[in-house]
Amino acid sequence: MTLPYGAEGSTRRMGFVGMIDRPPCAIYRFPMAPRTTSATEESGSTPISPDIAAATEKKEPARGFLQSARRDLNDEEVAVPAVARFLIADIERLEQDNAEQKKIASLYHDQRVEIARLSEQNKKSKWIDILSYVCLAVGSAGLGASPSYLSIVNAWSLGVVFCVLSAILVITGVLAKVLS
Repeated sequence: MTLPYGAEGSTRRMGFVGMIDRPPCAIYRFPMAPRTTSATEESGSTPISPDIAAATEKKEPARGFLQSARRDLNDEEVAVPAVARFLIADIERLEQDNAEQKKIASLYHDQRVEIARLSEQNKKSKWIDILSYVCLAVGSAGLGASPSYLSIVNAWSLGVVFCVLSAILVITGVLAKVLS
């Protein structure tokens, strides 16, 4: 007897959890060797203890020697040529950073102007597309309806005017789409 799908013990279930019957295939387990070495030992490096890692000398950040020069200097300290060289090097670095930032700001403003121009062009294009679609729809409907006006005896002139105006609308819609 087969139970409905999802019922406990069903042979139709996708998984084997909770099945009463044995699975229709054999499950093999391959023996694996236990890990005896760590990843660092396998690659040739040796791990160090956390105390040794904490006791190692911390690297000074780039231009860290200038941190002390950023405070107010007295006349004696400024008179030392090394301080002047360090300050000049820092000024040159800051001028280079400033030039790069100005270039990036200029590129940003150029891109901002380009985005504004393209979005305005897209808005114009949307309105031209809407105008084109409306002209084509109304003109096509008018061309479809104009033969019925031409068949009416007293409205023949109205049918001709209706047909000409519809043709003008269709031509305008096509030209608006082509020229945009």
